[in-house]
Amino acid sequence: MTTSSTHAPAPAAGRTTRHFPLEGDVRAVLLAVAEHQGLDHAPDGVADLLRRPGFDHGRLIEHALRHKLGAALSDYVHRHGLRRSFPVQLRVPLLSFLQSARHREAVLTAEAARVSQAVAAAGIDAAWTKGVVARDRLYDGRAVRQFNDIDLMIRPEDRGRLSAALLDAGYAAERVWDSVSGRLLPRSRAELRIYQLSPDHLPHFHRIGPDPVVPVFVLDVANSLTWHGAEWQVPMDEVLAGRRSLTVGGVSLPALSSAHSFLFVCLHLFREGWVDRFARLKGANLSQVAEVLREWRRLDADERASVLDAVAAYGLARPVAWACGHTDRVFATSLTEELGVEEEATAEWLGGSVDGLLG
Repeated sequence: MTTSSTHAPAPAAGRTTRHFPLEGDVRAVLLAVAEHQGLDHAPDGVADLLRRPGFDHGRLIEHALRHKLGAALSDYVHRHGLRRSFPVQLRVPLLSFLQSARHREAVLTAEAARVSQAVAAAGIDAAWTKGVVARDRLYDGRAVRQFNDIDLMIRPEDRGRLSAALLDAGYAAERVWDSVSGRLLPRSRAELRIYQLSPDHLPHFHRIGPDPVVPVFVLDVANSLTWHGAEWQVPMDEVLAGRRSLTVGGVSLPALSSAHSFLFVCLHLFREGWVDRFARLKGANLSQVAEVLREWRRLDADERASVLDAVAAYGLARPVAWACGHTDRVFATSLTEELGVEEEATAEWLGGSVDGLLG
């Protein structure tokens, strides 16, 4: 990985593995859960592995949590009658992942609808992205995708008006939530300076939440599909001109077009896995890679054609090849070939596993 936008990613020197490697039967189960989420795949092989003597169910849960697949694993196990394959001590905690995800999703979706009204009243074009609009479109209405905040996309020139609208809607700016005191505290000057130097996002907005499961609402506002200074950019006027209305949990939310949503998922994975300063802060996880695959599989022929046109028009072959190349590596798929970017997905460009993604 590198901070340069013109060279292949270099190994991150001095970094050490922060967790046990994902391998063997645990890897096979988690890959199946990540790829299919239990929605479009019979669990026969997975069931055999989970019931095998000596299978490490605790290690599976650990990796599921690290890769933001706790709710997906819980849903997979419970819906397919595999709960009793887990040790008794792990069954209730496993179910709690799904119950918490269902509650959080309902509360955060309602909050997104409330914020949408305030944003629309201010005359601002915006679109929700990622988790809050993914449930019905990608996951058949099931609460299997973990998300901790709600993500909004706007034009750069609307940053000031959007900030004012959110303050009027009860949000606090330039604050962080302290989980010990339960209070919103001032964000450090150093953090605010980073946002000033990289104006592709606004500092997260916060509002105290309604209950212990959702103690705070966190609103992440972006005005770029990539990052400030990146050589790869997509005009936000075109992105927002193509937005559509999606019904999510019984409410209507503005969202990106299917083609722009796929590109955003690819570019977001590229940003967090390739750019060193982002990778060192968060890094990529298996659920992000799986969502690239799930987005692509849900596109129809016309939507795929729109993606190909956009990749060519905006010069996105290299970042899309990076994201889809790693997806192909993990899931043995052929996205780079289907997208016509396989020549860009060289071993040098892809580098190693994304931050030790599979250990």
